[in-house]
Amino acid sequence: MGKVLYCHSKGKKPDKKNFPIPCFFTSSIAKARQKDYSVIICDYSFIKKRRKADLSFLKEKISLLSFEDEQAIDLGLTKKLGFFDFFSLNGGKANILFKVKRAQLVAELKKQNLSLENKISQKNFHSEKLILIDSLTGCHNWRYFYEEAKRQLVRSKRYSEKVSFIGIDIDHFRRINEIYGIKVADKLIKKIVKLISKNLRKEDTLSRWRDDEFFVIAPHLNKKDLIDITHRLQKAISTYRFKYKNVNLRVQVSIGAVNFPEDSIFSSKDVVLALGRAIAQAKRKGGNAVVISSKHQLKPAIKKKERVTIKEMRKKVEKLNILLNKDVLDIIYGFARAVEAKDAYTGSHVEYTAEIAKNIAKELSLPANEIKDIERAAVLHDLGKVGIDEKILSKKGALTDKEREIIKTHPSIASEILKDIYGLRGAIPGVLYHHERFDGKGYPLGLKGDEIPLAARIVAVADVFQALISDRPYRKAYSKEKAIKIIKEESGSHFDPKIVKIFLKVIQKID
Repeated sequence: MGKVLYCHSKGKKPDKKNFPIPCFFTSSIAKARQKDYSVIICDYSFIKKRRKADLSFLKEKISLLSFEDEQAIDLGLTKKLGFFDFFSLNGGKANILFKVKRAQLVAELKKQNLSLENKISQKNFHSEKLILIDSLTGCHNWRYFYEEAKRQLVRSKRYSEKVSFIGIDIDHFRRINEIYGIKVADKLIKKIVKLISKNLRKEDTLSRWRDDEFFVIAPHLNKKDLIDITHRLQKAISTYRFKYKNVNLRVQVSIGAVNFPEDSIFSSKDVVLALGRAIAQAKRKGGNAVVISSKHQLKPAIKKKERVTIKEMRKKVEKLNILLNKDVLDIIYGFARAVEAKDAYTGSHVEYTAEIAKNIAKELSLPANEIKDIERAAVLHDLGKVGIDEKILSKKGALTDKEREIIKTHPSIASEILKDIYGLRGAIPGVLYHHERFDGKGYPLGLKGDEIPLAARIVAVADVFQALISDRPYRKAYSKEKAIKIIKEESGSHFDPKIVKIFLKVIQKID
């Protein structure tokens, strides 16, 4: 049970021995205001001398009023000052004990109830955060935006104020996700949120509308300032170089904006549709563009329908595929020659690496398009070396730590070169992650086990085997028997054991 404080007038302190329950005694009203005590007992003379004082705090506590005898009991005063109960000192120890114990019990229940209310309040707050806050970025989510946009439009209509809405869509985000994986994509999203937030005003609110799209509510923003802020956002994002471990890339955004009352937006739905049209217009310009709704006609372009038979369509597709594959092959061999010019070892041995990788993929019964992507990845896996100094590539001695870090950038350089070539996009995972290790100690991201794309796990084995049986600037080639032994020893640490098993089968057939 909680502590009890007995407030008495000076010179009228009750006898502790005759009082039936342990108490702390005081003649100071300041002591009664403290939170240390669960029950406050005030004698009548103590209260009577302080009637002009502020005694409202007693209503917030479990307090009892004590009288000298039963004839002096004042029920009106007890009720007026919000006392929980009263007793008389000559009413018997049992009665006093019962009333004080009951007051302590009520105080304890009140404390527990308050604790439960706080817990419920915290849970409600947490639930509200889950409902209205984006878990990845910490900014508001689409639910919040929809309700807040509605509230801002109502306010703007009522007080004849302006309000602007901005939509920011990351160009080619799906491609980034596919090439670099969820971990990098999530880091990129968080960084973009920081960049956007840094370039907004305090009164602006940012919401994540979906994976790669963000909406901003900007109250009291006129058209000139809206144009300024959208272009500032575009510049801040497009000029920023995102770096995570050994991944280094730039992203661009398409931005659309609408303004009330200049644009015909009267509901949250109107805002979302108008922002969608503005962003689509920016995308049609090739991305990395800003479109302010009222400055553009956002009607979709209507094309005349052409009647094309299925047979004609099939022929067109076949022709396009032939042209595309021819162009892609030209690009691949052009890249291979570029690498050979920088690194004679890599350029002259990629065919054998590709042959091993292709046969492993076939043994796994992968679809034809995946086998082709793996073969291309094996040819292009060291493409990024075109961006590495030849002195480092041909160095005969041990590399310095700095030189080693430079070498580690070549997968990212290659993926940057390949990402804008549609026909080679499927080869990027095998190129970017072929230096990851099965135990998670590789680079660029330190992926582990099945986190590493299958193509990269295949290329890794083929590449290392080819490296082992080739002369390098710093050592002579190993025999094939020695190289196979090393591959076996590294199974489960450097390489996927499943791929090693298939490799051992494939290498016998090739040789």
